[in-house]
Amino acid sequence: MKLKHWFSAGALLLGSLATLASCNADSGHHGNKLYQASKNEDAQSIIWIGDFNNFDDAVALMLIAKDPRYTLELAVVEDSFNTVAHGANTVYNILEWLGNNDTKVIRGAYFATEEVAYGANGKASITPVNDDKAVAGRDDYQLPNSSDFTTGTWNLERRNAMGINLYGQYVPGPWRDNGSTLYGTDHLIPRAKQAHYRYQGNNGVSFNFELAEDIILDTLDNLEKPPVVFNTGKLTTLARVLGKANEEQLDKIDRVIMMGGGFENYEPFTADHEAACFGDKSRNLGGNIFSHPSFGCDSDFSTHQEFNILLDPLSAQWAFDALSESNIETYLVPTNSTDMAKVQGSTIEALAKRRATPEACYTSQLLSSIREFEGGDFQGNGDFAMDAVIRLWDIIAALVLLEPETLEMDLVPGFIEVDQLNAGLADSMTPYDPITFDPTVGKTTITESGEGLEVNVVMGINHDAARTAMIERLRDGFNSARKGPRCRAKLH
Repeated sequence: MKLKHWFSAGALLLGSLATLASCNADSGHHGNKLYQASKNEDAQSIIWIGDFNNFDDAVALMLIAKDPRYTLELAVVEDSFNTVAHGANTVYNILEWLGNNDTKVIRGAYFATEEVAYGANGKASITPVNDDKAVAGRDDYQLPNSSDFTTGTWNLERRNAMGINLYGQYVPGPWRDNGSTLYGTDHLIPRAKQAHYRYQGNNGVSFNFELAEDIILDTLDNLEKPPVVFNTGKLTTLARVLGKANEEQLDKIDRVIMMGGGFENYEPFTADHEAACFGDKSRNLGGNIFSHPSFGCDSDFSTHQEFNILLDPLSAQWAFDALSESNIETYLVPTNSTDMAKVQGSTIEALAKRRATPEACYTSQLLSSIREFEGGDFQGNGDFAMDAVIRLWDIIAALVLLEPETLEMDLVPGFIEVDQLNAGLADSMTPYDPITFDPTVGKTTITESGEGLEVNVVMGINHDAARTAMIERLRDGFNSARKGPRCRAKLH
């Protein structure tokens, strides 16, 4: 397949003329002045919609923040298995740390696409929900440092207002808890200091009672050059944007890159391939809901389903159809590409080698913490996470944007269909009960028939090249952080 011009656009030579930043670099003579990353004059804007709730989101954010060819115009934080507050603060801290100081951060849409589909013009049909403060009498700003277990201020279990969010049911408590502190390493990232980088609670549909899709559409109107829309969470907000946008606004979108879905009968999810599921490996058919050993993958229950699509399957179908019908160039990065892109022990060591940047040192410690956590809490040894669980989900999506040629992508064009709840379950009192839940809801398949432009499914990549690209970009001194954690002298 002939790839669009952006695949071969000037390869980024990170650090070729830059001074390498060491792990113990500090602000020094910079004083209180905020570090500002260098961006090209013609840098392309990115509108990023994601939950920013786990390690892969954080590392993907670092990779994109360092690249001078792109500037993050707007970060939209979706509900996920932890709070929007946590995701917003992850964005604030990492962006300011890496000198990206002009990004606007909002929360994603509360409501799914029914309001758009049934003519409500995107306006919420019920009273907006205000989340209570995590701790009475205290503002929600930063989650406590991961080392502070004594205050009782953990903010982990507040329910998402959409009512169809399944993360809380399907993600084990230890994973949710560790995701909220980036596996006990979030305190290693310097805290953002800018006045507008303060999350003051979950107010209404967005931080200021504005609809997320309206803010995105206003951003599109105000941008001179077409942006990339980058989606690494559920598709609720994106579907609402596409449902409300006029033709001129749709034409302003250069391309869409998203992480989500998984496809049966494509590698590695074929009957004769040892896929990622624990136990009978042939049973994991593209999903990742039960691909963790604590779920018991000796059953094929729910193994067709991937988190981002399952969280809001109606919005997913709406978004895929609208992208094709609007002829918007779209790249979908499914679990077929990410499930074999696993972290290795050598990855941790390579990130921490001499002359590493603060962000490389941090990522090395982050991955090391995941390794220790997985080895201690679940079956297997200390390398189990490296071999069977932890994948480079959103990191691969970021590299599809940054280094598509390096990844040697196998693109399969087609139209995407998403299995929906049947009428009985949708109308029942417990439509998402894990016992009665239909295990194919959210399953994605590729069809040859559809209207408009086919979606490019990134069905395979060069996994070794992806790991290498991640390591080299994080270690490169260009647009590196000026301060941060040192690399550990000895890795465990």
